[in-house]
Amino acid sequence: MTLHVDPEALRTFAAFVADTADAIDEWDVGEPYAVSQSALPGTEFAAVCARAFTATDQALSNACSRLREVVAITDGVENDYVVAEADFVAALSAMDQHG
Repeated sequence: MTLHVDPEALRTFAAFVADTADAIDEWDVGEPYAVSQSALPGTEFAAVCARAFTATDQALSNACSRLREVVAITDGVENDYVVAEADFVAALSAMDQHG
């Protein structure tokens, strides 16, 4: 099956996804955790905050990476105008391969 691509729609989609990844990159997720670390003196709360920050930061970094992979796949397709749907789906599915 052939997927006919509206190049302008694809460019708009890629730009939106790229802007979303850029916006997420700008979030300061460390501040709330840093401010909270001293909330419960004498407990392990500071260490929990540090671990939570690390997990949140890594999760957002992974999300941005995935969004940028979608942009790269979309950019690769937009100049072809016609792409086999199976090829496009395969490129997106390849993102789920963990090596």
